[in-house]
Amino acid sequence: MPKPPRKDYWQAAMVIIISSIVLIASLFMISPLSRQKEITVSGNKNAIESQLIEELGIKKSDYLTTLLFQASRFERNLKSKDKWVKEAKLVYHFPNQFTLRVKEYRIIAYRQTDKGYVPILENGTRVDTVNASELPGSFVTINLDQEKEVRKLVQKLAKLDKSLVDSIKVISSVDSSSTKDLLLLEMKDNNSVRVPLSEIDTKLPYYSKIKKNLTDGSIVDMEVGLYSTTADIEASIAKHKTTATTESSENASNDENTDSTQASEANSQEGSQSVTQATVSQ
Repeated sequence: MPKPPRKDYWQAAMVIIISSIVLIASLFMISPLSRQKEITVSGNKNAIESQLIEELGIKKSDYLTTLLFQASRFERNLKSKDKWVKEAKLVYHFPNQFTLRVKEYRIIAYRQTDKGYVPILENGTRVDTVNASELPGSFVTINLDQEKEVRKLVQKLAKLDKSLVDSIKVISSVDSSSTKDLLLLEMKDNNSVRVPLSEIDTKLPYYSKIKKNLTDGSIVDMEVGLYSTTADIEASIAKHKTTATTESSENASNDENTDSTQASEANSQEGSQSVTQATVSQ
């Protein structure tokens, strides 16, 4: 009796294997195990783990296959609901475990309010107020009133080198007749920088190159060009301008008085001449 071809054996084996896989998968799908999911979170520092899992929008009735093939939908849910989350990724581990890997937005600065300090993230978003005890040992404080300016400033700071941003202590607005968006940056090395908000991301990096040549308490002016001065020099200049203005006003007043006196004398002379002429005519 001839033996069956080897090819038939392989075909029969493949049918049995595929059928077994389908059977096991079917049994798994109708069992409670198909809905049992274990989710752990990694990468979060400020966001709460239980809240992140809830914000994914995963239901108890969702199958494991739903998470496998629709992971991007749940990741989008989380990013749209949680202010801290910059990136989210669901990673599957056999048999029913998932790891939610998140990357949070970086805190760029804080804004002080009556209720505490408000963290401002790198995308300009503000999150819940924290107490002074919750603040890091070193941070940047922003004292700007306009929300639009705060968001623009934070987004520009996020583009700068982190060490440069960390060297800033306080950022405030400056009154300037020529530059409406001029800022004053109080640095942690006791120097100060004046720079327009619109140009802070292009001009401020120069500070790292020149700070080693500055004397303590220097003021670096980047409003127009770049030069350094000190508070004493600026006070002396301001005093000189005030003195010059006062002297100019006094001189102008004296000139006016002199002109007035000369005019009076001229009028008196003309009057005397008129009287003399009138007498002669008589």
